[in-house]
Amino acid sequence: MPQRSYLQFDVFADRPGAGNPLAVVLDCEGLDEAAMQAIARWSNRPETTFVFPPTDPRAGYRVRMFSPEREVPFAGHPSVGTAYAVLEAGMAEVVDGHVWQEGLAGVLPLAVSGEGATRTVSVRTPRARVVAVGERGAPNLAAPLRPF
Repeated sequence: MPQRSYLQFDVFADRPGAGNPLAVVLDCEGLDEAAMQAIARWSNRPETTFVFPPTDPRAGYRVRMFSPEREVPFAGHPSVGTAYAVLEAGMAEVVDGHVWQEGLAGVLPLAVSGEGATRTVSVRTPRARVVAVGERGAPNLAAPLRPF
């Protein structure tokens, strides 16, 4: 079984335990969805990200994000923390103040300034898509709106 780098971060914090927890797994070529989900469940973090080479030439890397229960298309602190990890590992470069992340939400620019411990990374939330759910999905959408 290949060895992979597994990192833990406290995103948006300058000390352990003060930020948003994130696990990042680097060099994920060959991992299938079931393996990524198992690792995300094992890490017991709100999100675990998996880094791959990009498939889009505009991107510096490709990421897949998982909660312990399922894959998620986008999340803010995992995007920021993964960009930091990828840059520190030398797996992508900053070009004109940005690193480009490929994921389920598309290819997104993350603004980057500084280096090392003083590096800051920020991302804008991608535009939401309206998706028809049909009659079968309507009860699931209405359930959180019901009184307790």
